[in-house]
Amino acid sequence: MIRLFTFMALSVYWGGMFLGTHMPRGFKSLGHVDDKVLHFGAYAGLGFLLAAMLSSFRLRFRAIFVTLLVAAVYGSLDELSQLPIPGRQADLADWFADVLGAGMGVAMFAIMLPIVNRIRSRFQTAPEPTRYERC
Repeated sequence: MIRLFTFMALSVYWGGMFLGTHMPRGFKSLGHVDDKVLHFGAYAGLGFLLAAMLSSFRLRFRAIFVTLLVAAVYGSLDELSQLPIPGRQADLADWFADVLGAGMGVAMFAIMLPIVNRIRSRFQTAPEPTRYERC
C-alpha cells in the first residue's frame, strides 16, 4: 500500500513539475520570485518523494545515491528540453539549484524516516500465530 501511495504521489508531482517547467514564459504570475528558489523547492519535493518511493523497495542508503543521480540527470534533460520553448532557457545555475534541492529533499526524508518508522512500529500489531505455531 505504501509503495502504491508513494508511486502515485511521485507520478502526480513529477508530471506537474514537468508541465510547470515547460510553460512558455514561466510563472510570471508569481511576481518577483527568484527562479533558483523555485528550482530548489521543486527538486526538493522531487528528491523527497523519489527517496520515499525508492526506500519503500528497501534500497535504504542506495536510495540516496539513486535519487541524486536521477535528479541530476533529469534536471539536465529538463533544462535542455526547455531550449525550444519561448521565454525559457537552459541555465547551468538552474541545474545546480535542482541538484541542491534534490539533496535537501533527500536529507529531509532521511531525517524523517526514523521518526516515521518509530510511529509506524507502535501501531503495528503482532501477526496472528498460524495453526502450527499454536501447538
